[in-house]
Amino acid sequence: MGISESQVLTALAIALFPAVMALLLGTALADA
Repeated sequence: MGISESQVLTALAIALFPAVMALLLGTALADA
């Protein structure tokens, strides 16, 4: 059990954060 659940959640957050920000920026620019 080398990887704990908190580490998995942290890795997912780090991986998804840029994608979420890109989507938010894309929709904001499209609405403008």
